[in-house]
Amino acid sequence: MGKNARQSGAVSLFAVIFGAMLLTIVTIGFIKLMIMDQRQSSNNDLSQSAYDAALAGVEDAKRVVRAAQTGNIQAAGVLNGPINCNMVAASGVVGGSSSGETIIKTGTDAGKKFDQAYTCVKITMKSQDFIYKSIEEKSQIVPLRATGSFNKISIEWYRRDDESNLNGANAANTEISTSGDLPTKNNWNANSPQLMRVQLINPGSTFNLAALDSTGVTSFLRPNVLRSDVASQNGTAVSGKISDHPRATDGNEHNNGTSVVSCSKTFKFSGEYSCKAVIDVDEIPAGSETALLRLLPIYKGGSVKISLQKTDGTIVNFDGVQPIVDSTGRASDLFRRVEARLQIGDDFAYPNNAVELKNSLCKDFSVSGGGSATAGRCKP
Repeated sequence: MGKNARQSGAVSLFAVIFGAMLLTIVTIGFIKLMIMDQRQSSNNDLSQSAYDAALAGVEDAKRVVRAAQTGNIQAAGVLNGPINCNMVAASGVVGGSSSGETIIKTGTDAGKKFDQAYTCVKITMKSQDFIYKSIEEKSQIVPLRATGSFNKISIEWYRRDDESNLNGANAANTEISTSGDLPTKNNWNANSPQLMRVQLINPGSTFNLAALDSTGVTSFLRPNVLRSDVASQNGTAVSGKISDHPRATDGNEHNNGTSVVSCSKTFKFSGEYSCKAVIDVDEIPAGSETALLRLLPIYKGGSVKISLQKTDGTIVNFDGVQPIVDSTGRASDLFRRVEARLQIGDDFAYPNNAVELKNSLCKDFSVSGGGSATAGRCKP
């Protein structure tokens, strides 16, 4: 009888031990998960804080560029000098450490409390390309001011991650529809690149109104997504010379057809763009202040990249057209680095036409020798 009682007690003891071990394991597991979640949350907060600090560096860089544009000699000297991490402080526009990091302050000692700072801000006024996100039926004016002369303009457009590319799919094949009239917007494939209207304005250093009628060149770049994809990175050659595209103001009739551009269904150009056109133009000298490129996307918007080249394909940098800011922010011991493109000038909505009407337009002409005109019947 006593022996059985002792055996029953041993079983209970083992049950308690195993139960305690199981409870300990579960508790340790929960604690580990809590610590991991807390660490992840802390890292996320630090990452966002470091990103915010980097953006603060970008904003200060904007102030430096703006100061240089408005006549600040010290800021202009910094932007034209060597590129280094202390350009913002050296400009004298924004207070900060001339060597080392600049503490971000949102209040009294706030930067020290959150340990936020930007450690390095570099401003590059000469960029290899001009990048922007085009909006349907909205013009973008790009000054063709460069560090050297050039006679080719490369235009690449439409990326896989563009909002206008539904579901990020491959570009839709359009080989069967590149001739004849353009389709309506409703019939333009949702995964096809946009059609680009490209206008080159290059009247020279001195010009008058009459000269503008004989120097502008306009091309309509119609995308043609190939079934077999593109074979090289060269892109489609398009003539943008005045001799090949005379203005209709010369009194003659001219063909206003599109230039078909071969596009990649897998976005091969520069590793991310579907279409690429290389436009041959009459040579534009370095530092031109009157040469402009006007782009208008039709059917949809999307990413666009423009670069300038010499005959042999050598890239010529833009000069002060789209400055690049490389900013590194810090929060505690975590760093974030961002690159931003600065928009020079106002975001002005340039008109696409002289007159825009919802209904039809008609005109009445009346010629009278008696000094009075007869009202017409025109009802627009």
